[in-house]
Amino acid sequence: MRLLTPLFLLFSFTLVTVSGFAMGDGKFNKKLYKKEADEAFKAGSIFSAADLYLKILENDSTDKSVLYNLAQSFFEARDYEKAATYFQREYKADSTNNAMALYYAGVCTKMQGKYTEAIPIFKRFAKVYQAPDAVQKKKWARVEGDGCNFAIREAKADPSIKLNHLGREVNSNYADQAPAFRDDILYFASIHSDTVLWMQPDRSDAKKDGALMKMYTSKVSGDTYAPAEQIKTFSKPGKHISNGSFNSDGTKFLYTICDGGLLRPDCDIYMSQLNGVEWSEGKPLSSEINMKGVTNTQPSLAKAGNGHEVLYFVSDREGGKGGRDIWYSTMNKNGEFAAPKNAGNKINTDRDEVTPFYDSKTNTLFFSSDGWISMGGFDVFKSQSDASGKFNNTPENLGAPFNSPCNDYYYRYGKNSEDGYLVSNRPGIFSVRGKTCCDDIFEYQYQQKIYLAVKGHVIDDATKETIEGAAVNLSLRSDNVSEADLVINSDTSNKEMPYFFSLKAQKLYKLTGSKDGYFTASQNFSTQSASKSDTLTVDIYLKKLEKNKAYRLSNIYYDFDKSDLRTESKATLDTLYNLLKENPTIIIELSSHTDARGSDQYNLVLSQKRAESCANYLINDRGIRKDRITAKGYGKTKPIEDCSKYPDCPNDQSGDCPCHQLNRRTEFKIIGELDGKLIYENE
Repeated sequence: MRLLTPLFLLFSFTLVTVSGFAMGDGKFNKKLYKKEADEAFKAGSIFSAADLYLKILENDSTDKSVLYNLAQSFFEARDYEKAATYFQREYKADSTNNAMALYYAGVCTKMQGKYTEAIPIFKRFAKVYQAPDAVQKKKWARVEGDGCNFAIREAKADPSIKLNHLGREVNSNYADQAPAFRDDILYFASIHSDTVLWMQPDRSDAKKDGALMKMYTSKVSGDTYAPAEQIKTFSKPGKHISNGSFNSDGTKFLYTICDGGLLRPDCDIYMSQLNGVEWSEGKPLSSEINMKGVTNTQPSLAKAGNGHEVLYFVSDREGGKGGRDIWYSTMNKNGEFAAPKNAGNKINTDRDEVTPFYDSKTNTLFFSSDGWISMGGFDVFKSQSDASGKFNNTPENLGAPFNSPCNDYYYRYGKNSEDGYLVSNRPGIFSVRGKTCCDDIFEYQYQQKIYLAVKGHVIDDATKETIEGAAVNLSLRSDNVSEADLVINSDTSNKEMPYFFSLKAQKLYKLTGSKDGYFTASQNFSTQSASKSDTLTVDIYLKKLEKNKAYRLSNIYYDFDKSDLRTESKATLDTLYNLLKENPTIIIELSSHTDARGSDQYNLVLSQKRAESCANYLINDRGIRKDRITAKGYGKTKPIEDCSKYPDCPNDQSGDCPCHQLNRRTEFKIIGELDGKLIYENE
């Protein structure tokens, strides 16, 4: 199944006439329609293909052979509502062979912002998909489902950020992309046509020049943008020109020249030098950058800490993580680029990473991806590199309003980091057809930017010493306690340096620390009251995990001579549930003990039933795996204290005492770990 990629996101918007396809007697000629539809689909004329396939279904609703191409036509046209409908129909037509259609139905549902509807579709796909690539595709579905949960938490946009859709002076009804700002001038690429581009019956374009992406500028004065003017310097007959960017001092301009299909262009990177007030003719970069037979696009040139300039760009060359990856190459003092290196698996996934932009002042790479947890298709992320230029942490999703249910990319600064641009096909764009078909340029402005972060150490609870090598996860919590927390960032503890995460305002967070040999521990905190920049300090204390040590659960109550759990007991068992959830490999014995009164057999039976009622609550009501809990009733065989030495402790049912209450208890102890040998007391 073909996937949409954001190299251009250009479309040949055609409405091919179909009047000639009817037979002389007025009957519908499905064979001719099918031929024209398939040719239009193959040529990338996706709107024409969709119209023709729909006509076939109107005349023969039983024809299921066109559903595959029809669903993809709407998907590539980014009509998510119709695409979801026909992906669902394709799946229902043959659920065994068309399981991937169910996945894309979920994607298109998600990209309409229908997150709660999309989640069960991804779960269903994960259950039914059995192809050889099931491990990868089920991982994709899990990431998409996590993205839905993330989007639900991120639905409320940061009120300090204002996002403006630029007007007709900049945006057209077609694709507008690749904003770059210099000296109060916005540079961008566009198919700047006010008319529908028609395709001739022989598939040649009647307005071929109008269908090409070209470079434009718009003079910016305050909030006003002057009408766009084409830059003749960066043009080449019959080629697409796009993806312009400046180096840090504005003396170099990089861009791409592309040819090939509209949806699958082949691109090379060019660079122009500023000579006084004129730009030189662009020259292609070396063959190591512009590798033959692959796409090389979306350049961003930034200055590294050592003073050398580093080129970040996108390519689908061999050696990547999958799909299109971000690569980088250092330029020496002679202007020569070194052999490119992959940015690594903390940036790149087995999907697509695109539109890199590097901020040298903060050593931060901004890029878009559909492989990390996203609110829509492509989301904007950021990741900070260390002194060596290596990226070590999970990328941070910028959230709303930068990201939406649709595609968001080309995040760029304007005059400074407080304002800038991005490109999106979210509703509200100008469009030749449909509400999300085309990319437009948006401007963002921070009204009042505050910087929030959290730092701290992971500490041994007994020794109070910092722990080296513990995993620290930052999660978003929900207002709804029934919803699972969502991990959004991770770090590893260091004895000297604290862990560090940047935060957003108006959020609920949880920090979790874990290390082999310790119980996992969590700390909840919030930024909902933050009104100014601040760095919180939150230390995480871990307790040693000891096997066969009994941990008492307080407030587990039963009615006299009963084994049914009372309501107040479930709250205590929920704390054990949380421990089991945060420590997913441990296996426990859950035991119940009685006091010394009554017969041995009676107490053994009663305590076993009570232990089983606790275990059943955790397994049946809370979803803990059955093989992680063993229920054991010990009756009165393991008293903590001999109550006969206390005169006020009755030996019958006439009363009670603190000693009997101490012995009458519920405990758990760790007896093993999953995938390891179970350690039982009787061994």
